[in-house]
Amino acid sequence: MPTGFHYFLGPAKEMAGWSDQVVHCWYCGQEHAGFRLDDASCRDLTERERAGKFGCMDCLRQGRFEFWHDTDIGLLDEEGLTHVYKHNGPPPDGFPVESLVGLRRTPQIVTWQQELWLTHCRDFMAYLGTWEPKDFVAHARDGNGRGLFLLMTRSDEERFLWDSCCDAGADVPTGWRATYYVFQCRHCGALAGNWDCD
Repeated sequence: MPTGFHYFLGPAKEMAGWSDQVVHCWYCGQEHAGFRLDDASCRDLTERERAGKFGCMDCLRQGRFEFWHDTDIGLLDEEGLTHVYKHNGPPPDGFPVESLVGLRRTPQIVTWQQELWLTHCRDFMAYLGTWEPKDFVAHARDGNGRGLFLLMTRSDEERFLWDSCCDAGADVPTGWRATYYVFQCRHCGALAGNWDCD
């Protein structure tokens, strides 16, 4: 099912707080599939008032409610970007305000720990979904899944995953206990990603 979000091109089931059941949208009053507002940023609802309420995709896109996101250039909330974690680097000069607004009006990703939204070409990347080792092989132009994994994985601390999951003598892991989150630059098409596990 297409989500209609610029920054979220993955499957709807990977949107945090998503309910594909028909729910009553607190904002527009329509019956749609939607998001639990418990973890949303809602200017007109207190934390207690958000409990048990839902908002639809259209109302999220219109900014009636929003979501915070941890990104590689800061924790993004309604105040903007804040350097909170060691992985939060400074935003590039001239980072567009429209991108900040657009990402806040984008669903969060279902993750084990905490999402880390990536940037490229002075914009947030689009989330594509999760990949297994076989997906890297399938998407590598030369069939070298490990090479594509290493190219896409920015953090040296995370690059050991591929080799640590390979059986002796194997070039490709048969699987891993991690979840790898894939992003694509909306401007140049570059792929990047990160992973976490329980």
